Amino acid sequence: MADVPDHLVPIDGLTNSLIRYAGLDAPSDDRDVIHRFDMFDEDRHRIGTFEIETPPADGGSVDQMIADAHRQMADVLRQWLYMTDKMRQHYKGQ
Repeated sequence: MADVPDHLVPIDGLTNSLIRYAGLDAPSDDRDVIHRFDMFDEDRHRIGTFEIETPPADGGSVDQMIADAHRQMADVLRQWLYMTDKMRQHYKGQ
């Protein structure tokens, strides 16, 4: 994994916002499983739901499928943070 610039290192207590695994929808056919992550603001109001699709467990465990969804969600958040920081630098004039 790439080095994280000091200004992007997480700080405990920076915000009380939250992302929580909210469940999954597993269709009865072989379609992808939809995992839901609820996002909450600092006042614990739900501000949105983000969905990640993974292939069905296919002999693997449900825990592994959920772990894969969390890994994908972390990848998405890292990319969002990267792009947000690039835009911040652009508007700051760096």
